[in-house]
Parts: sequence; structure tokens; C-alpha cells
Amino acid sequence: MIRRVVLAVAALLAALAAVMAGRALTLPGASATAQTPRAFGSAQENAAAAARLAEALRFATISYGDGRAPDAAAFEGFAAFLAARYPAAHRAMERESVGRSLLYRWPGAGKSDRAPVAFIAHFDVVPVEPGTDDQWTYPPFRGVVADGFVWGRGAMDDKGHLIALMEAAERLAAAGFAPSRDIYFLFGHDEEVGGAEGAGAMRRLLDARGVRFEWTLDEGSGLVTGVIPNAPQPMALISVAEKGSTTLKFTATAPGGHSSAPGKDTAVSLVARAVVAVADHPYPLEIDADMAAFLRSVAPQLSFGERVVLANLWLTAPLVASALGEHPTTAAALRTTTAPTMIEGGVKVNVLPQTASAIVNYRIHPRDSVAGVKARAERLIDDPRITVEALGGVEPSPVASTASEGYRAIAQTTGEIFGTVQTAPFLTLQGTDTRHYVGAADDNFRFTPFVYGPDDLKRIHGTDERVSILDVVRGAAWYEALMRRAAG
Repeated sequence: MIRRVVLAVAALLAALAAVMAGRALTLPGASATAQTPRAFGSAQENAAAAARLAEALRFATISYGDGRAPDAAAFEGFAAFLAARYPAAHRAMERESVGRSLLYRWPGAGKSDRAPVAFIAHFDVVPVEPGTDDQWTYPPFRGVVADGFVWGRGAMDDKGHLIALMEAAERLAAAGFAPSRDIYFLFGHDEEVGGAEGAGAMRRLLDARGVRFEWTLDEGSGLVTGVIPNAPQPMALISVAEKGSTTLKFTATAPGGHSSAPGKDTAVSLVARAVVAVADHPYPLEIDADMAAFLRSVAPQLSFGERVVLANLWLTAPLVASALGEHPTTAAALRTTTAPTMIEGGVKVNVLPQTASAIVNYRIHPRDSVAGVKARAERLIDDPRITVEALGGVEPSPVASTASEGYRAIAQTTGEIFGTVQTAPFLTLQGTDTRHYVGAADDNFRFTPFVYGPDDLKRIHGTDERVSILDVVRGAAWYEALMRRAAG
């Protein structure tokens, strides 16, 4: 009897192993069609494009976020720079100022019944941290072209993207391109501080005019290399959703008095315990359908054993989720994140504080909500001496369709320009101006056609921000090809 049971179990395990191996062998490969990458212009043309981006970086269009007013002359100068350097595009498109933001419309030829498409970017930048200027290879607002890169604050976030768009529009307009439907460029001036007066105002204006888009495309992801362990080839991650956010303030109250005779708790210990309650109970790591699609697209680059694991997520998902949870970036893609960032309380070393507070920032996965985050924190803390207050909140975006024309156009254009690359849906972890256009389009996507390595990601909002000349000119070619595909 025991022998028969052992043999039956062995047979089941062998069958299971065969099924798992078979699934790994039949795993689909890259979703982009293999094509020969095209040339991206002459050395002289490329140098001129790099010089225009360098000039754009010299305008210190800083959003401070601390109550300081921006430099109006810098924003006005940048708008004038665009008109002067891209004359053909400005003859082809209508431009209007919405506050300091810029709204462009490229009218479609004839009477197309197709909804317009929109390209979103922003030209404000974050400030350079005081005391770090001397750590830059080149001064952050000098706009230097050197060593194959364009260096300066905003090169990656987000003027490089914006200039690549304008390079594409200039080339198309100069060639006489007439889009079959309206194309919009929506360039915000305050994305780094939430976008309310820029993208928010443009959205209200578009709503008043009855404009609705088939799809929009913003920054938010790109082609990554060396970021995913054991996956050496670039992968195009097309973001189909964006995390929301909320900030909770925990406030504790307790009797005051002299520190020589403390009670069981002070306001500081209470609020500290509240922070520990939420920090020690993070949201669970979950692999949803889009993450599963992403993992399947990674699998062809990996070893056979790793492919077996990723091809059988029906069985291995908990193991895979646990492994991805070891790295902050991949963990953030699997759940709502909890980040205690500030704590305050007390006025003197020998005085028992009567109040203390802490700030916890959440980035909300599309399966969660602002109200749900607050309710969960209250359940975990479970202490009437602690009040939980939400300091605003932005709901996560809806998930765009990967079966839509817009997603296919982005993926096919990537294959056309970059050759065979694997494409996969992904989740934008940070906030973008697209939050203001949710509901204004059938689908909202986020993707920049630049290649990012591990070191590049640290430069965004950091020291030595730069973008390669190749990324700029190749990105311009990508936008040109996408506009032809979408409205040719």
C-alpha cells in the first residue's frame, strides 16, 4: 500500500514537472516585430538637435514647491525659445498659453471622425539640492554637450522628452506632413508641484471645448536595461496605469507634565507606536494580470529554470512575489507602499509632550483607494488616542487597454525604431501630469523612448542628470514614426 502511494505521488510529481517544463518551452517570445533599426540623421543634424536641448536646459524653469514664486522670465524665455527654434512646427500648429503652460493643436486634414491623440510633457524642473552644485560634472543649468551626452537639470525629467517631441514635429511639418486627425501637445509648467495650474487648467479648457482623446501619451516609463536581474536585453515597459497617492497624519494626545514622573505613555511613544503599526504591516505583494504579462515577457531572456518558474505563476506566484519584494522598485510595482517620512513632538528634554505627530506617505496601487488606505491605517493603529487625518489624495488611475490601437501603435513603433525588443505593460510608480487627463481619453499611456540603465534612474531628480545624444535623436525618430502611424 505504502509503495503504491509513493509511486502515485512520484507519478504526479513527474506529470507536474512535465507540465511546467512544457509551459516554459511554449512561452511566447518578444511581442515586438523584429525589424532593422533605421538611421537617425547625420552627425551634423544630431549635433544640432543636441545643441537645441542644451539651450532648453539653460532656462531655469524651476518649480520650488516651498512657496517661492517661479522665475517668470525663465518660463517666458523657454516659450519664446520653442517658437524660435521650431518655426515649421509653429506654422503648422496652433499654440495658446494657458497660464504658463503651452497647448498646441495640429489640425487634422479634412473631416476625420477619429478622435484626436495627445502627447503630454512638462518643462518645469525640480531645484538642485543646496550645497550639491559642486558635485555635478558640469553646472546643472549650463546645458553642456560633452562625452556623447547633454548634461543639465531637466535633461531626463522632462525637457529631453519634450524636445524630442518638438524635433519630430519640426521634421514632419517641414516635410509637409498633414495629420489625418488632430494631434495635441500639452506642455505643463508645474508638473513637479502637482500640475493643478498647468495640466489641470488645460484639462478644464479641453472639457469646455468638448475635446476627448482616443489616447494620450506621457512620460512615466521607457526602455530599461540592466534594471531587471539576469535580463541583459532592453525591455520596453509601456505603463498602462499610474499609482495614486495620499499622505496620512497621525496625531497623538497625552497628559503633559515633568519628565521625572512619566506615565506609561507619552504622545511621542504613542505616535511612534502608530507608525510602527503601519510600517510593520505593509500591504501584501500581489501579482496581477499586467505584472504576470510583464514577467512572461522577461522570461525568454532568462535561464530555463527561471523560465519554468515564470511560466507557471499559477503555482509559483507566491514565491516570485516574495523574490520581487526584496527589491524596492519591483516591490513597489506589486503593492501600495507605506513610507513614514516625518515625525515631530516635544519642546524640551524634560517636558512630557502633550501632542506629537507623524507623516506617512502612501503610493496607491490601482487595486486600492485613498479611503481604503485611511481605513486600513485606522484598523492597524486601533487606538482612540491617535487621530488619522488624510492630507489630500489622488486616486490611482484606471488601467489602459493593452488590446487597444494606442498600445499596439506604441509597441509597433518601438519595434520599428529599436529592432526586436520585448514590450510589456507596467505601472508608473510616480505621479505624472496624466492624472489630470484621466477621463479625457479612452486610454492613457506613459512611455518615453529613451534607454535607461541602473545608474540613469538615480540621476532623475539627482546629481549629474543627463541624456545621451542618441536617445534624443532616436527618440525624435520614434515620435515621428508614431505620429505617422497614428495620424498618417
